[in-house]
Amino acid sequence: MEDMNNVSIQGDQRYINYKFDLFTVPVLVATFPIIYLVPTVFIIFKVFKVFWGSLFEKRMESLNPHVFLVIVVSQLTSILYMISDYLTIRIPFTGAITSWCAIQQPNHFLKILFFLSIYFTFTSWLFPSLLSTLRVISIYFPQRQKSLSARISKYAIPFIYVYPFIFSFSLAPALGFCRQLLGPYQFGAIYIWFSGNWMEIKIVVGFVLNMIFWLILCTLLNLFLYRKLKKMSNHGKSATLQRAEYSLTLTTFSMLLSYITNLACALMFIIFPSMLVYFIALRPFGNDCETVFVPWVFYLTHPIFKKKQKIGWSGTFNLRTRII
Repeated sequence: MEDMNNVSIQGDQRYINYKFDLFTVPVLVATFPIIYLVPTVFIIFKVFKVFWGSLFEKRMESLNPHVFLVIVVSQLTSILYMISDYLTIRIPFTGAITSWCAIQQPNHFLKILFFLSIYFTFTSWLFPSLLSTLRVISIYFPQRQKSLSARISKYAIPFIYVYPFIFSFSLAPALGFCRQLLGPYQFGAIYIWFSGNWMEIKIVVGFVLNMIFWLILCTLLNLFLYRKLKKMSNHGKSATLQRAEYSLTLTTFSMLLSYITNLACALMFIIFPSMLVYFIALRPFGNDCETVFVPWVFYLTHPIFKKKQKIGWSGTFNLRTRII
């Protein structure tokens, strides 16, 4: 990590006098994702609208509301993940807050900004496993899926939002500050770091272990699910139900993109710390893959968002298929 964080900017007159230039490559790199992130946020809210409409209209007979709820909550959380990513990585890289940060003494506000990046990374790992668990229950225990799914969702979703604190509690007394990025980055490109955490606990250790554990768990759950679905494939299921299962499988796998990006970054931190300075600029785009792919894959492939034409004696009308 030395190549990243051995140059502090606090009180350095060069950074205090730094003039932010809007017309630079880092600014272009930070603003370019808006092209695909804004439409993605729109799709996320469309998914939420369909879910909310289903609850409000109380037409949930053929819809598994708990699976849908997990997808909706995870996607709404991904919006917060995206915002934290901009606050802690992309905007500091551009130099937009360099002058401001140089006059700040180490403080808890900057520590909280750093913590948000860790917090939403942890939550992004737990949702794929929860979604996979609910799908396994619906396939292996069809008679009890409603009660089991309700019970698991009731406790698991709040637990997901508490879980990151277990592995980041040592940051409570820590203070955050800004440092210059070395390597190929321009003068004024900074990032937020911290010091003074309890017992100097290495957060990266819990970070990597969690990543590996949740990735293995999610993979095993999906293998069990795949085996069962393969056995059931010849049992005359409706085409709509098959499309729904296919959609949820694609959605679950697209959620795993967060593991790949963060695992590569963590391994780089441990094995090749001098190379991390180059890789860290690509990490936000890897996170974007999950943020973008999950809602788009779910929205474009699941039959709940398709309108079918149904012909009756009274004429033609639209009927939205409601199956998960």
